Amino acid sequence: MRKRKQSRPAKRGRAKIKSKESKRHSAPTQSLTGLLKMHREGGFGFILPDDPDHEDIFVPGRRVGDALDGDKVKVSFWQETGGKRFEGSIEEVLSRGKKWFVGRLEKSDSQYLVVCPAGRQSLYFHVDAADLKGGRVGETVGIEVMSYPEGKLPGRAKVIQWFGARGDEKTEIDIVILKHQLPTQFTQEVLAEADELKRQALPRCDELRRDLRSLDLVTIDGETARDFDDAICVQAVDGGYRLWVAIADVSYYVTPGSQIDREAFARGTSVYFTQKVLPMLPEVLSNDLCSLRPGEDRAAMTAEITFDAQGKVVGQDFYSCLIRSKERLTYRQVADGVVKEEAAAQEKIGASLPMLRKAFALFQILRKNRLARGSIDFDLPEPEIILDLEAGSVENIVKSERNEAHMLIEEFMVAANEAVSQFVTAHKRPMIYRVHGEPDPEKIATFQTLLHNLGFQVKLPKKPEPKDMGKVLKAAKGHAEEKLVQHFLLRSMKQAVYSPKNEGHYGLASLCYSHFTSPIRRYPDLVLHRCLKKLLSKKEATPKDLRNERANLKAISIHASRRERISMEAEWEALDLTTALFMKAFLGDVFEGTVARIAKFGFFVELKKYFIQGVVMLEELSEDRYYFDEKHHRLTAERGKKVIKIGTPMKVEVIKVDIEERRVYFKPTT
Repeated sequence: MRKRKQSRPAKRGRAKIKSKESKRHSAPTQSLTGLLKMHREGGFGFILPDDPDHEDIFVPGRRVGDALDGDKVKVSFWQETGGKRFEGSIEEVLSRGKKWFVGRLEKSDSQYLVVCPAGRQSLYFHVDAADLKGGRVGETVGIEVMSYPEGKLPGRAKVIQWFGARGDEKTEIDIVILKHQLPTQFTQEVLAEADELKRQALPRCDELRRDLRSLDLVTIDGETARDFDDAICVQAVDGGYRLWVAIADVSYYVTPGSQIDREAFARGTSVYFTQKVLPMLPEVLSNDLCSLRPGEDRAAMTAEITFDAQGKVVGQDFYSCLIRSKERLTYRQVADGVVKEEAAAQEKIGASLPMLRKAFALFQILRKNRLARGSIDFDLPEPEIILDLEAGSVENIVKSERNEAHMLIEEFMVAANEAVSQFVTAHKRPMIYRVHGEPDPEKIATFQTLLHNLGFQVKLPKKPEPKDMGKVLKAAKGHAEEKLVQHFLLRSMKQAVYSPKNEGHYGLASLCYSHFTSPIRRYPDLVLHRCLKKLLSKKEATPKDLRNERANLKAISIHASRRERISMEAEWEALDLTTALFMKAFLGDVFEGTVARIAKFGFFVELKKYFIQGVVMLEELSEDRYYFDEKHHRLTAERGKKVIKIGTPMKVEVIKVDIEERRVYFKPTT
């Protein structure tokens, strides 16, 4: 047992990082501050600089020191000789990013210790008996940190939640929430402010807010959606089309600096799990006042865009308004009624059917134009969880359907996002952009090698345009390696982020893009609504006002990008958890599948019956020894001629489901 020592309180803490490794290198030429993002299994990390214009900095595990995932750190860095990648060494922890951890409660020499996994290492925290909160030795608990470990000395913490037996869905989701530092409750101040908004009257229609309540607007969403933040309408005009995209006017209710606004900023985005949502806004707003429910008057912000017969924008207008949605429709109803022309679906759609036919005609023109300009059309299938609502359990996991109605809404939202972004930019007003930078040349070179080794005769230029990536996807279409190519193409590209600087959106081949269409669930959209309203008010802004606004938008962009990343990681883990819980019922069962991914430690098999992947470890291949052929991305038998590659059909038995690891294990069988 380690000797007990009181370490520095976390709220004061700026931990100096001791790194002998850094002394072996020539003196770093630069330093900066940023957020440490640790690789979940690799033991290394990346610094996401506070300066959004600076590239990420790679930090090997030996130079991480006592820093943890999510910490704000100071890093010394240099550029690798003969390469462009930045590499660094963490010098100081400026502030800790996590205050809650999940671990197992242990006892030794009458002292309680919580052991928390953190990537490849474990963190140790002493807990006083008075701070156990009912937790028992051997159980999983959630802790709040009072001081962090320093070197080999454990930190101190108190138990704030104990989870008992592992494996229950609610328990495991609670662990995911705590692990990713997600807020679950709104404060009383926020809820009181939201309740007060229920007594606030709708705005009146005047010269600043138009009356669109007679327009044939409809919402189109999934079957289980509860918050409707966009409605659309299309009319044929003068040989072309006019599109209205009406978006919930959240900014009418949520004012800058209010309690709700501060909480929405802190959360950054809503987080969606299978049977639980952690909304950015209180439900009074997200599911009621701001939700564009049919037959109810709602405040909205509208982009009205006129296109000619070829889909070229010939006019646009932006304004506040009142709307009254005519129908709440689903993607399936619209696709069945308009595309498949099924009578039952058409009856449900009713009077909106003629309008939707015009909408589909416009959608097809806009989609064709967007793809022609080079927009990359990723069609990566995602799992869809089918629930048994009565039993409250998962009934099936299938490949999600992306029909023409999904594409129609996506296309109209892209059109609105671009139109608003271009309008605000043309007036030289500060705003938040959704940017997607050009891919790194070194990653493109690696991707080109993979394509060659897989046998695809597609030659990428050193600085490929989006349309070049589209050619790759077209070449891989229908091949067994299609998903692999899509996966590595995505990895070769940068991650889309928010920024106050317009750097374009590479994936969409858009020179000017933003997020305007989901203010109920994304904070940057709410901010853009405010920027647009300032512009429409025609109030002059002083140079000082503009400087302050740009600085504020920079801080919001950095925070929103990080919150988006956290929510995505939590949603991915929750999906893996749902898959593992579902497959527990099939232990010992045999399924048909195909090899979907190859790794050094084994390979992943995707089942035919369920849209699920499980891993086959190399030790399960007892008939021979296999080695990983990285060049051709396959496993080759050492003695025989057998090769396991992407697309290889295989029967597998479910031999293990590890709920804590969120993973399903298979074994090949005949």
